[in-house]
Amino acid sequence: MSRPITLTILGLACALALAGCGKKPKHVDSPRPEGEVDPFPRAYPNPSLDPKPGQPAPGVRFP
Repeated sequence: MSRPITLTILGLACALALAGCGKKPKHVDSPRPEGEVDPFPRAYPNPSLDPKPGQPAPGVRFP
């Protein structure tokens, strides 16, 4: 390949790499209202929903 084509391809690759980085916002709002308790971290899966020995699992009941 000739030198101008190589430089053009290299320049386009650099431009695409920089364009893919995106722009970061100056401020990000909290998804929760102020004063609301954060539900995380918590146990997963929820032990209160786990089936107990000898009992059917909660949820969908099959006929």
